[in-house]
Amino acid sequence: MPPPYATPTVPGTPAQIEAALADLAATFPALCTLGEFPNRSVENRKIHFLRIANAPQDGRPAVVLTGGVHARESAPPDALVHFAQNLLVSRTTGTDIVFPATSCRPLPAGPAVNYPPFTVPADEVERVLDGVDLYVAPLINPDGRLFDQLHPPSDPIGAGWRKNRRPHADPARVGVDINRNHDIAWGFEDYYDMQVYLSFYQNGPASTDSRRETYRGPSAASEPETANVQWLVDEARARYFVDVHQFGRKVLLCWGIEDNGDDPSMTFSSPAWTGRRDGLRPGSPGLPPDRPDYREFVTDSPPHFVRKTLGTIAGEMRDAILRSAGADPAVSTASPQRAHSTYDVGQSASLYHPFGGPVTGTTDDYAFRRQFDDPARAPVFAFTIETGHEEESGFHPDYDSPPGHYAKIEREVHAALMALCNFAV
Repeated sequence: MPPPYATPTVPGTPAQIEAALADLAATFPALCTLGEFPNRSVENRKIHFLRIANAPQDGRPAVVLTGGVHARESAPPDALVHFAQNLLVSRTTGTDIVFPATSCRPLPAGPAVNYPPFTVPADEVERVLDGVDLYVAPLINPDGRLFDQLHPPSDPIGAGWRKNRRPHADPARVGVDINRNHDIAWGFEDYYDMQVYLSFYQNGPASTDSRRETYRGPSAASEPETANVQWLVDEARARYFVDVHQFGRKVLLCWGIEDNGDDPSMTFSSPAWTGRRDGLRPGSPGLPPDRPDYREFVTDSPPHFVRKTLGTIAGEMRDAILRSAGADPAVSTASPQRAHSTYDVGQSASLYHPFGGPVTGTTDDYAFRRQFDDPARAPVFAFTIETGHEEESGFHPDYDSPPGHYAKIEREVHAALMALCNFAV
C-alpha cells in the first residue's frame, strides 16, 4: 500500500499488521528492514518486527518498542504501525508529521474535548532516524489478538482476552500472561517473603493458577512470544525500551518488582535476600520490625545517573503528551485538554497500589535487568506506557470519529515515543 497512510478506522487484524510491516520494508528499503523473530507463536504464526535507521548499524543507541503483549489491548499495535509509517514517509519526503485538529468525546456522555493540530517537524524525524536504531515490534501476541477479535467481550471496556493461546484441554486454563512470564523474579516465591507480601495485598505478583489472567506459565520464558521479546532486547542490545499497553494514562519506569533503592547489596540476584524481600511500600506498617526495608538497587552514580534519568525520560514523555493536547506542562492552568491528557509518572511497582503490590516477570523489568547481568553493558532505560483510559473505552477504544477515542490515543503514543527517541539521540 503506497503512502500516505491514514489513521486506522478499525483495529488491525494480525494478518493486516504483518502485511503492513512487509509493505513498509518493501516501500522504504533504504530506511527499513523486516526482521523475523526466531520463534513462531504457539499457534504457529510467524511474527515480524521492523528495524528503521538511515544507516547500517554502527553503535548508535538501539530503541526497542513493543506492543500487543496483552491481546485485548487494541490500540498499541495499530499506533505503533502508524508511528513507523509516519516516520518513514516524513524522512523520505522531508515533510512534517501533522495530526489535524480533532475532538474526543469521553464516556459516558461527553462533552467532547477539542484538541489543536499537533506537528512533529521533519527535521526532528531526520535527527532521530539518523541517530538511533529503531526497532518496532507492534504485535508480540498475534494469537491472542485474533482470539479477542473473533470473540468480542460483552464488556469491551474492562474485559477481553489477555493471555497468549498456550493450549490446554480445559478451555478455562488456556494461555499464559506473557507479561508475567519473563525471566525476572519469575519464581516470586523465592524472591519475596510471601507471608509478608500477602499480609498486605489481595493477590500475589503473578498467579500460579492457569485459570487466572495473570498466570505466569510453567517456567520462566516458557512461551515463544516471551522468548522473542527477550531475544530482541539482547540481539539489538537495547539502550531504550518501551512496552506500550492499555489503559490507565500512566508512564511507568522500572523497577516493577520492588521500589527503587540505593543499597547495592539489595539486588534480584543476591542469594542473601532470597525469600526475605517484602514487596511493601517504603514505611509500610506491615514490615516486620526486625526486617530491613528492602528496595531494589538502581545506581544513580555518574556518568549515567540511571535512577534520575529514568525519571527525566518518563517526565519528558508525560510533558510531550500534554503539549500534543495543547496544554503547557509548565503552567498548571486547568483545562479540559489537561484533565483528559495528564499521564501519571511513577514506578511500575506501584501500578496496582494500594490493592496490589509489585509484579514479576514483566517485559520492561527483563530489559532493565540486562545491565545488571552484564556490568560492561551500557545502561538500559526501560518503561511501560499505559495509554488510554476507561473513559476512552478502556481496552477496546472506539475507532470511529466521533467519539474519536483511538485517534486521541494514537496522538499521545506518537508524542511520547518521539520524546523518548529525541532523548536517545
